[in-house]
Amino acid sequence: MRWIIIFCLTFAAPAFAQQKPVVGHSSMALQVSQGTADPFRDPGRTLPYLAYTLGQLHYLAYSCEGNETQEWRARMIELLDLEAPLSGYRRERLIDAFNDGYQVEQRARIRCGSEAEAERRDLARRGAQMSRALLNEVLD
Repeated sequence: MRWIIIFCLTFAAPAFAQQKPVVGHSSMALQVSQGTADPFRDPGRTLPYLAYTLGQLHYLAYSCEGNETQEWRARMIELLDLEAPLSGYRRERLIDAFNDGYQVEQRARIRCGSEAEAERRDLARRGAQMSRALLNEVLD
């Protein structure tokens, strides 16, 4: 079951653009922007980074496409159902990471248009990389 969501996340995201530094004050945002943590080499951090990225994508979609857009939030719910179906630390950590990603993008105040689209492609690429890393972990 786990590999299904990872597979869907891997191939649903376009792979474009390069990563730009993340603006914000959360520790996860600082780690991503400073490169102090590599989410692809530490499986314990990959899921929270993926949740964080989904939060960023959700904000961009929500702010540019309207409140009817819930695709990335729905993917986060799927991720929670598969990886942390019960209440507890792991589930809370993933939810906090999603919310942090949303708030960081909200503070960045990216205008809709080509800038936001480039950011979405970048985030989708990063999410796809993390999804592939998770899939490789499951298949190995």
